[in-house]
Amino acid sequence: MIRTSIPVFCYHNVSDIDGHTPERFCEHLDAIQDAGYRTLSSRDLMAVVRGEKKAPPKSVVLTFDDGHLSNWLNVLPELLKRDMTGTFFLLTDFTRPGSVRTLADAPPMTTMPEALKAALQKEDYAQFINESEAKAMVDKGMEIFSHGCRHQGIFRTLRPTALMGEKHARWPAWSIYPGYNPQWPTFDDASAYVYDGFTPQLNCTDSPRFVRRSPAERLAFCRKDFARSIERMRELNGLEEQLFCWPWGHFCDDAEAELKKAGYAGAFTLERWVNAKGTDPFRLNRIGVGRPKTGKWIQARLRMYGSDPAARFFFKLHTKRPEVQNVLYATDSTRLSGGSRQMINNIEIMTSMGITTHALLHPQSPLIPALDGLDVNIIPYDNFSSYLSAGRFMKKTIRENSIDVVHTFHNRAYKMGVIAKLMGAKFKLFINRGVISRPNDIFFLWTALSNGVICNSVQCAKILKKHRVMKRRLNVVYNAYCGPDFGERKPQKKRGTRFIYVGNVAEIKGYDIFAKAASRLCETSDCRNLEFVAVGITAQGQKRFAPLYTPALKERLTIHEELSHMDTLEEMRFADVICVTSRLESFPNTLIEGFDLGLPGICTAVGGIPEIIRDGVNGFLCASEDVECLAQKMRLLADDPITRYTMGKRGRAVVRTLLTPEEKGHNLMRVYMGEQRSEPLAVDTLADTDQPDEKPYAECKD
Repeated sequence: MIRTSIPVFCYHNVSDIDGHTPERFCEHLDAIQDAGYRTLSSRDLMAVVRGEKKAPPKSVVLTFDDGHLSNWLNVLPELLKRDMTGTFFLLTDFTRPGSVRTLADAPPMTTMPEALKAALQKEDYAQFINESEAKAMVDKGMEIFSHGCRHQGIFRTLRPTALMGEKHARWPAWSIYPGYNPQWPTFDDASAYVYDGFTPQLNCTDSPRFVRRSPAERLAFCRKDFARSIERMRELNGLEEQLFCWPWGHFCDDAEAELKKAGYAGAFTLERWVNAKGTDPFRLNRIGVGRPKTGKWIQARLRMYGSDPAARFFFKLHTKRPEVQNVLYATDSTRLSGGSRQMINNIEIMTSMGITTHALLHPQSPLIPALDGLDVNIIPYDNFSSYLSAGRFMKKTIRENSIDVVHTFHNRAYKMGVIAKLMGAKFKLFINRGVISRPNDIFFLWTALSNGVICNSVQCAKILKKHRVMKRRLNVVYNAYCGPDFGERKPQKKRGTRFIYVGNVAEIKGYDIFAKAASRLCETSDCRNLEFVAVGITAQGQKRFAPLYTPALKERLTIHEELSHMDTLEEMRFADVICVTSRLESFPNTLIEGFDLGLPGICTAVGGIPEIIRDGVNGFLCASEDVECLAQKMRLLADDPITRYTMGKRGRAVVRTLLTPEEKGHNLMRVYMGEQRSEPLAVDTLADTDQPDEKPYAECKD
């Protein structure tokens, strides 16, 4: 004999404003009766799954989530008219004292999202069933149980969906933010019981930054919420044994464990499966009923879920989406390069966002002392060149530290990660790419076995695409400025102009181009008030480039060999213009640092440089090796302090708006969680950030 399964339908509000219309809802009830089904209470269903009662044939349970006023005014009368029963899951914080209302004296109904927004932030609960109505429903043979305290949401990811003030912003943001600001961003949301997610923290500028909750914080929230809701519900329904309904249908093992500890006897989900003897009381299955569904659809679901074999066939199970809790950064480099500094920045950013970070480094790596003071787990390893051993070590590291994401820098580290994946380690692997040169011939094969490549410029991604790296593997996450804030640059009334080059003597860095342009400037115009500074030029390089210097340039050129990062920033602080004259470049950190200091840039339009600088907006661009153009732009900025100052302010706005640690952290997290990012930097949106001041030096003293 075919075993009976009991279908359970899930409704929300029923009104002409939102949800199911009363006419459609009545069509559903009539379809249930026409099919020969009778309603059971949720407590009857519990008796069936426990084996205390035989499942009556052709039985169905009707449930209603959120406790909207329409459940009292529109649903209850139709159920009573047909001798049916229903289970209503109320939000206990919204169930406040009040008198019983009728259609004549009830407030006009609003949509469910508007009702939730008003309750969450204005403490306006008029759209929800009140205490008197809830108790009256029980007196009329209905059941009321808990749907939690306040339908608390969390931002599950950092994928933007809308600003809070936009029409399509989803209501859970009103449960997440402490107030309302139309400019606050909203993201993918989910149940705060189940997902650790991200919570906003507001600083003095009222601009939110987002920090991941820890699992311990989430479970502490569960304990507090479950305890408060069960206590309140016992006051309302007078029952010792209480049932729960998971908001959004989301649940997980550890939250379920807390629900049991709080004293609940069972819980409803939105999974579709068998409801019969032996069904887990904490996994009671329900069928969500969309608003356009007809009576015929209802009858079809009664057939699909009214018997054990059919319910098993038409199953739908809930799976909690993965979250990122532990990130491992790995490099075999023993140099503190620009890429290594960005890795340090990534660790600092992720740590500040509440992510647990780990760093797999060579014991002699200069990154180890550089990371001192950060809350990062250092994992020393010195056998990167033995790929099989390295792969086994990474697999073991991933297992022992519950690593979700591995982000590799430099050659041997990503090979180590790929081999660990081939050995069966379960994690997401991302390969960092911060150079714009051609990759080796089999690089595309390594990337195919990874989850993606993270490039620091669109141009870098284009180069990889030309060399057979799959488009769907390519992501662009721009570098961020994570150095000290020296403050807004002040207008300086001085007669001289100081141009600075920061780099090295490699041909692609174009120091010779800078020297030629400076020499050309001194040859063609008065350069008595000009200074030139070069940082990173070795003694050997100075000899090599000496023939390029004119006598006038020699008098005005100061050359430094390699300086510490802080000493380099000090040199840049006292400059007026930064020059990046590379032949090949991806996304130079020195240009970001110069912009943050308020320096306009004079650059060659190579690689990713045009992605951060707009010609005539925050600096000037010239063709590669165009010495004449570079010299002309130097002269122009030397002669025009107003343009120099205004361009510098715009450059700083680019860094402080688009290249912040928070922005990079958001983009990294979006990539780590599976979203592809490839948008160019929106520099044009800041073109009018600061219009030229008519008298920028008006308050400056001689």
